[in-house]
Amino acid sequence: MRLAFIEKLFTNREIGTIMQTRYFCFKGMSYENERYLCDINCVQLRKALARFRCGNTQLEAVLGAWKGVPYAERLCRGCDLGKVEDEEHLFLSCPNTQKVRERFCSTLPLIHTSILAELMQTTNTITLAKFVACCSTRGQSVLHDLPFV
Repeated sequence: MRLAFIEKLFTNREIGTIMQTRYFCFKGMSYENERYLCDINCVQLRKALARFRCGNTQLEAVLGAWKGVPYAERLCRGCDLGKVEDEEHLFLSCPNTQKVRERFCSTLPLIHTSILAELMQTTNTITLAKFVACCSTRGQSVLHDLPFV
C-alpha cells in the first residue's frame, strides 16, 4: 500500500507539482547518496542538478504553486509560446534556451527527446549538470563562468 502511494506521488503531475517531486526519479527505498553527488566536483553544478531534481527552482510552475496560481496559468516569462514554465518547457522547447540545447546536442544526445524523464536517465551526469545549470540561467552567466562547458 505504501509503495503504491509513493509510486503515485512520483508519477502524478498535479501531486508532484504540490510536493516538488515531479522529476525526482523513484528508484526504490534505497537510502544511499546518488552517484552524481560524488561524480560532480564543481559545487555550482552539483547544486544546479540537485535543485532541479528536488524541485527547488525559480520556474513559474513552482513559484505559482506558492502563490495559488492554477497550473495552466503559470506561463513562461521568457517567451511568448503560451506554455507553462516548467522544467520540461525550459529544457526542451523554450526559445530562450535554444542556444544552450544546440551547444550540448553533441555531448548529450538525448537532448532531442520530448520526454524529460529520458534525458534525466543519462549516465553522463556531469554534462547533464552543466546543461541544467546553463538552462536554469537561460544561458546568460553560467556559460561564461564555466570554461569547461
